Amino acid sequence: MRAWHRYTRKLPVLPFFLLNGALACGHILVLLGAGAFLPMLPNVAGSLGRAVPYAAWGQCNYVACMGLAILIARPLMRSLGARSLAIAAYLTFAASGLGVIASLSFYPGYVVCRLLQGLAAGLSMAPSLTLLLQQYRQGKHRIATAFWGLIAFVPFSIGPALGGYFAYQLDDWRYLFILFSALSVLIAAIIWALAPQQKKEMEVSPASSRQLSAWVHLAAIILALQTGLNLGILTDLSGHEIASFYLFSGTAILICFFWIRYDRDRGGEHCIDVSLFRRRNFSFGLLLLCLAFMGIQGSVVQYILRLQAIDAYTPWHAGLLFLPLLLGSKPLSLHAHFMIQHGYDPRLLASLALLIFALCFFWMGEYIRPATWDTLFWPQLLEGVALGYFLTPMNAIILSNVPAAQQVHAIDVINAVRNIATAWSIALSDILWDRAADLARNRLTTSSPAGMMAFLQGLSNTVPQPGTPIFHRLQERLLQESGWLTFHIMFQQLAEGFVLLAVMVWLASTFHFSRHVDDLERLIETMGEDV
Repeated sequence: MRAWHRYTRKLPVLPFFLLNGALACGHILVLLGAGAFLPMLPNVAGSLGRAVPYAAWGQCNYVACMGLAILIARPLMRSLGARSLAIAAYLTFAASGLGVIASLSFYPGYVVCRLLQGLAAGLSMAPSLTLLLQQYRQGKHRIATAFWGLIAFVPFSIGPALGGYFAYQLDDWRYLFILFSALSVLIAAIIWALAPQQKKEMEVSPASSRQLSAWVHLAAIILALQTGLNLGILTDLSGHEIASFYLFSGTAILICFFWIRYDRDRGGEHCIDVSLFRRRNFSFGLLLLCLAFMGIQGSVVQYILRLQAIDAYTPWHAGLLFLPLLLGSKPLSLHAHFMIQHGYDPRLLASLALLIFALCFFWMGEYIRPATWDTLFWPQLLEGVALGYFLTPMNAIILSNVPAAQQVHAIDVINAVRNIATAWSIALSDILWDRAADLARNRLTTSSPAGMMAFLQGLSNTVPQPGTPIFHRLQERLLQESGWLTFHIMFQQLAEGFVLLAVMVWLASTFHFSRHVDDLERLIETMGEDV
């Protein structure tokens, strides 16, 4: 305990540990709000009295709003102070979590509460890291950032298992939201009691008003597209190519207008400095990162949901399959960081990670289903290796030609855009699954417009009429067989896509790659000190 006096700046050791634990717990909570919710979606849908896509709408809004909030969190923190913003964010997270439970009989209220919870989650991250770094002495920030970074892979690994435990073992997913709300209030109380109060609160500057205006415009564009994708899950909107074309074209036009309006501000005075996208490695690397994350998140969502719907896995057992991702992800991420610092080309590590992802997806798609849990475990272990080697090299590529003065903002943009793309992928993966499943059912039955019903009725004179139990069992079996075919089709296509991404990553420019320990680590250490 005495040794920790060398790390704490102002607080005694015990309050120092308590505040560290509270801030780490808060970071875990907001990430688990996304990852733990996935295996619970069928249970949430049952509580809503609706189909699973209605529950997924709230999940999409949570992740999209968490990404959007990252863009405005740092400007708000400069205006309100890290302590005040963190307390407000955790209290909002708690209140909106309880609002989700209270609004189950009123579907629009459920969607709005998940939206507010995502905003609160995104707003809590930057001030929490700031408060954490403020408690460490100047030369000990590396310990704080390492401590903070340990949590990065929580939503992919621990999240599904935790959500499955509450949904199946405790038989009520609402207990998780009650627990999260109680912990959020406790975290806010600890921050209020232990975090130092700023002597002088800064007034909102005109720049903050412009940032808020730009953020509102951008949020409206992003959420409009997200709503269109969500409607595509619930209706046949996505089946109409013309409607889909208008949706994406309208969004592209609005983004162009946003770019033209705010491109004149080169100093990052708005919520997003669009001049960053003129840098080749930043724009190209961010595109590859988003495409890869969309594929990864889409595979996670569909794997968890379809294991329950088709193979009759419980939420608990489906969630447990993702625990192996934790074993290799963080240690190998640290190893990738070490290798890049000592001269390895980050494109090599990123390409290797993408090829490992392709191998994992090919492996998952080649199983003869139904497969046992112990056989499905092994590709997940390998996927953790790929995840560990992927993030650090891609960030190194993206930030390689960004000036030091813009890198803090660039990191916020990376995290925000990645989360927004992840939210889009949840809806897109459902749409693509439905279309692939329709093709698989037609392949199993007939190409006539009558489809499955005509096939079942025309098998023979002994086939019972629609509405009878045996006819219903035949329909269920056909849906199951088409689901297994869709597993194969989707994961095979993911494998092919990641091979293509592994080749494309070599198109990144090597001109700005650093061959020695650069200022990036020191930059990350000072991310919380710009208040």
